[in-house]
Amino acid sequence: MEVKETVIRRMTRLAVEHKAVNLSQGFTDEAPVFDMVWGGVAAMVGGTQDGVDRLESMTLRELVGERGAGANSLDLTLKELLAGIRNPRDQLNQYSFPFGIPELRHAIADYTEALYGRRPDPEEQITVVLGASEGMAVAFRSLLAPGDGVIVMQPFHELYPSQAAIFGLVPRFVTLREDRDAGTWRLDRDEVRAAAADPSVKAFVVNSPQNPTGKVLDRDELSFLAETCREHDLFAITDEIYEHITFDGHRHHYLASFEGMADRTLVVNSISKTGRSTGWRIGWVITPPERTRLLRAVHDNLVVQAPTPLQKGAVALLRRERAFFDRIAESYRQKRDLLVEGLRSVGFTATSPEGAYYLFADYRSVPALAKMSPMDAAMHLVTEVGVATVPGDNFYGTGNDGDDYLRFAFCRSLETLEAGIERLRARL
Repeated sequence: MEVKETVIRRMTRLAVEHKAVNLSQGFTDEAPVFDMVWGGVAAMVGGTQDGVDRLESMTLRELVGERGAGANSLDLTLKELLAGIRNPRDQLNQYSFPFGIPELRHAIADYTEALYGRRPDPEEQITVVLGASEGMAVAFRSLLAPGDGVIVMQPFHELYPSQAAIFGLVPRFVTLREDRDAGTWRLDRDEVRAAAADPSVKAFVVNSPQNPTGKVLDRDELSFLAETCREHDLFAITDEIYEHITFDGHRHHYLASFEGMADRTLVVNSISKTGRSTGWRIGWVITPPERTRLLRAVHDNLVVQAPTPLQKGAVALLRRERAFFDRIAESYRQKRDLLVEGLRSVGFTATSPEGAYYLFADYRSVPALAKMSPMDAAMHLVTEVGVATVPGDNFYGTGNDGDDYLRFAFCRSLETLEAGIERLRARL
């Protein structure tokens, strides 16, 4: 498989070029969580933990007083004020532990325990990485060897097979198929059993809530995958970055907590979606203890570490009260419903997603697009309609199941989504 720029990134570039509403790439246009942002800023300016603690309680009166601006203080820029109180000593903008600052690893452990009742060891099981993308890469490289097979559910996040190719791994695809009558996507269990029986297969990539279909694997489906992994001695690599974005009574389940899975699951997660901070690149991998040393070595040699001050910000995010995480899905539910209704109004057929923030929509009933290939349909939308999407066949490695679909991301603001829907209604 040729390794090249992802189609998703390409569609974002085209959206900028054509001034299109970008519903292709999964990042928001809304501000990230402020407590997290402040944690990063305080680390950058405060320089040390004492400096951070000092900034936390500093008032504007104290800040102006330290700057010595007197009557002219109100004419200073915020930049000038902060420059005047910056700590001349620094630790928090420098190298730290390659596998993550201790307080973040402890925050991840506490966060995981609060959500799922299982507390990974911060010293022996948690590695902080450069987002979930690097997390998947170091999981692949440390766990598998060239020639090993890895099961990937399609449609998939396009980085799974691309990274597998980089490391000489062989994807075995199993296909989720839309069941419109039931309003869900289904996995063929016989297909899974056949793939797992291949002696070259060593691992199963599990993404739930799923990109791009929005499928949330229920407890019964995950029990089946756990049974399959146990029966064929497979590892599971779980991508759980959409864990808080579930709808209509669906909920995310932690595969590592299923019988026999604690010692055969590598959990990949990040703050990108939870904190609305896809550009921060702070993630983590939870590994069985015996798998941690090699994963950390691969991570260290690839990137050294995630940015120290942004790790401090991630601590502030993960220490939020449980109610904060419970509220995340509601805003996305409103956006999902808006986009589902908007697409259906112009002819798209769409199963409402159970989770995540993508809509995998069948475009064959849209007259202007009906006879086009997925890429031609996506190009027509971005150049002629002014809405950027991703062609559905981009998410498949085998077969033609993706030939009827386009992926829309509904993580943008309501105003942006409304603008995109208005263009679709006016120009299709």
